[in-house]
Amino acid sequence: MIFKVEKRRFRKNGVLRLTRCYYVRYRVGEMPVDRWKALGVTDRQVADKRAREFIQEKEREAAGILEPKVIRNAAMRPLAAHLEDYLADLEKRNRAGRNGRGGRQLKMRVCTLLKACNWNVAYNVNADSFIGWRSGQKNSARTLNHYLQAMVSFLNWLERVGRIKGNPLKFVPKIDERGQSKRVRRAFTDEELRGLIAGSGPRGIVYLAAARTGLRHEELRQLIWDDLRFDEKVPHVRVRVICAKNKKEEHVPLVPEIAEALKAHRPVNYSPSDLVFQNGVPQARRLRRDSERNGIAYCDGSGRYADFHALRYTWATFLQRHGIAQRFAMKLLRHSDIRLTSKVYTDESQLPIYDAVKGLPRLFDDTQIRAQIADAAGQNLSQADARSEGNQAMELADNKANGRMLTLPVALGRVAVREGFEPSVGFWGAGPSPKGLNAKLYPLFVSPRPFFRHI
Repeated sequence: MIFKVEKRRFRKNGVLRLTRCYYVRYRVGEMPVDRWKALGVTDRQVADKRAREFIQEKEREAAGILEPKVIRNAAMRPLAAHLEDYLADLEKRNRAGRNGRGGRQLKMRVCTLLKACNWNVAYNVNADSFIGWRSGQKNSARTLNHYLQAMVSFLNWLERVGRIKGNPLKFVPKIDERGQSKRVRRAFTDEELRGLIAGSGPRGIVYLAAARTGLRHEELRQLIWDDLRFDEKVPHVRVRVICAKNKKEEHVPLVPEIAEALKAHRPVNYSPSDLVFQNGVPQARRLRRDSERNGIAYCDGSGRYADFHALRYTWATFLQRHGIAQRFAMKLLRHSDIRLTSKVYTDESQLPIYDAVKGLPRLFDDTQIRAQIADAAGQNLSQADARSEGNQAMELADNKANGRMLTLPVALGRVAVREGFEPSVGFWGAGPSPKGLNAKLYPLFVSPRPFFRHI
């Protein structure tokens, strides 16, 4: 540590002069050049005292005994004040979401944790208090993970700007969401969509626009008449960068049905900068009331929901049902992955799967199938007759000399055994199965000679 208290020199009008107040010139550790620190006093003894205190503080910081002054000052400042700085930085970097919605959600979640866990300043934050709070919550795994992610992102920002040394929630694990119940959406059927549009009054045009353009709630809310190009060769709606979720401007073609409906909805004296939906876009609660009033289940028996975003599912399913290529549907929905269009946004329960497979060619014609059925029925009848005849009698053969039991069925009164001849397999095949016999059993002994003899 090298330091010296002196006044700094400067030139003014070609004349070398000294500053009025004293400075301390110092070098700590491996600093390549000297630095200057203004002491703000004109008395030399006061300047020496302040210089010694400053150097002592720097030495303790270098040795790790004392935290840097920036961290010490930040530790005494309320976390709510740091949160405002973080939100302002997100807004400046254009990372607060569309119209600041993401920033508002993050603020709500972080403020909830600050109040519930009694985190007033940075050194109050610890993993144990968060885990204890999370253990007592009944929210879904996805919601609790969102709360953790919001707080972790806030603490990471504090660490990056040097206001805290480390993130105390860095190693807190998330809840495993696999197998947990999630909000699954379904598409509206054509009949449900007609009833919803017809029975919702002025909000019907909003539902129709959402179900036939695939625009999201925020995109519809900011839609202006200048975005609708009805007179182009390909009528389309322009999704501006400020409205789009992916921050890219897109042109979405309009089907004639929605183009005509929006033209009829347009007032006579309109301005290109006017909102298309002056009364706003209905929220989820409003849509739920409209659905229930028109006899539409907001949540069906399978636990699937028909909320506002389900109108986007309805558009994807409508395209799939009517044979639109998946690549075209992906473009209309502005998805980056075709699997999102085909697997997530398509309601498979509304696809005409049976209609597609019932016309497949047959393996057999009707005549062959009837012949096979008749033949199978005749075989079954013959087997039943054989069983009824065979139940008349059965004989049991026991070869005591060899110590083995042999069961040989014989139809009594129907077969004449000639001495000196060995019966064929077909002779014994006429006998009944050993199961379920009610006839009287007769003992038969097997002769050790190659010929059988009736005893």
